[in-house]
Amino acid sequence: METPTVTNNQPLSHQHKMEANVEYLLNKYHSSKSNKEEQERLAFLKQTRTFRALPLHILEKAAKYFQVITVQQGEWVAKQDSRTDYFHLLLEGNAAVWREDFGDDEPHKIAHLKSGDSFGEEGLITACGDSASIKMLSDGVLLRLSKDNFMALIVTPSLRTVSPDIAQVMAKNGAQIIDVRNESEHQLCAIPNSTLLPLPELSHHLNHFDKETEYLILCAVGLRASVAALLLGQHNIKATVIEHGLKNWTFEEETTMDLELILFDFCPFAQRIVISLKHSQVPYRLTYLDPNNLPDWFAEVSPFGKVPILRVNKETTIFESSVINELVASISQKKMLPENLIEMSLCRSWIEFGSTLLSQLTGMIASADKDSFDHLHNSFIKNLQLLEQQVAPNSTYFMGDSFTLVDSTYAPLFMRMMYLNKSINLYLETDFPHITHWAKSITQLDVVTQSIPRSFNDIYAEFIQRRGEHGYLLNTLTRNNTKLSARAA
Repeated sequence: METPTVTNNQPLSHQHKMEANVEYLLNKYHSSKSNKEEQERLAFLKQTRTFRALPLHILEKAAKYFQVITVQQGEWVAKQDSRTDYFHLLLEGNAAVWREDFGDDEPHKIAHLKSGDSFGEEGLITACGDSASIKMLSDGVLLRLSKDNFMALIVTPSLRTVSPDIAQVMAKNGAQIIDVRNESEHQLCAIPNSTLLPLPELSHHLNHFDKETEYLILCAVGLRASVAALLLGQHNIKATVIEHGLKNWTFEEETTMDLELILFDFCPFAQRIVISLKHSQVPYRLTYLDPNNLPDWFAEVSPFGKVPILRVNKETTIFESSVINELVASISQKKMLPENLIEMSLCRSWIEFGSTLLSQLTGMIASADKDSFDHLHNSFIKNLQLLEQQVAPNSTYFMGDSFTLVDSTYAPLFMRMMYLNKSINLYLETDFPHITHWAKSITQLDVVTQSIPRSFNDIYAEFIQRRGEHGYLLNTLTRNNTKLSARAA
């Protein structure tokens, strides 16, 4: 057994030792009891609609921050139009939801709450009073979370938002706009083809939503839309909030977003985006530039003098391939990232990993000597081994049956790996059977083979000659009288 810490140099008497040990054991008991309660609370949160889709670290924080409140039968735990400072989750017991609408003589019962149900969200997000009253039908226990913790732990991680410009393109590509304002607001001004479902009535129409459809939620400034999106998300309905609501919506007849991708034909980062654009079927234009003869306007649109660059509506410039790719995914009707937050984050992590592998491959081509080449090659092989562990056997795509941004990221890398492997034994396919199957599957897709303007062999051979001139790799091939592969794998 652990012994208590002595806080001074004087020896403890027998009585003091006994008292210290008792205090230590009591502290340990209460700590153990507290941890057990947190674990039980965590298990409960995992089963609730509000928390089940959130990452584990969010659940663990919430389990610590919740306060436990006991309530009695007949007690009103929330009053309509009264200001609320807490989000509540019903841990034990049952309650009734009462509301009094304009013109009503008295409140009417609209719903029942049971263990796992919540209330208070609308009042916290909109900073208005509660939209209904809650009365306990039995003795019970509530979990209470402060407004700051509610916004940080639940609202921020749960909600997805898009700008009105992006929302317009998404709507054109199949997403449906749900207006959660009241009827009088909708009659004054409404977005064409939007569906009116006032927020107080939304819970009665949950069965009418299609789980495969993307819904764009709109209100006046975005607050009620956040409440609605939170509710829909709790029922596994794909809901995205239109930022700032109707306030920033541009009413135009033409909502097509003009996309121009500016690139070099040899750039693998640009090729990623071309693949994503082709797969998404979003309209776009390509402008190929000669890096040795850049137009005067290029310096104005490319802050770092690099490609790819995406010009939106001929004026807004977006750079960085991963950012552009996510924009393409957000305006496409095809889902190119998982809905699950954890899976989405994993995809983003392995996208960054793919950029590291690509940089190492380019670094090997440019290496001036054998030592630098070998160092990069060893790191490259170790990283391939890590990637191999993430790929399922005989998988066509990284995520199984669905093409994602991970596949459009790795396809240009695989094309270059397979090309080089014909000449320099870059890697053994038998050492990486999962990667090899995945690579051969996606590099044969039409969206990949058609993502370059001319022969890939010519494009990449010219790149190697230019980037690797006087380097170790090209000099070794020359000394061995070995030519670059005449055909890609």
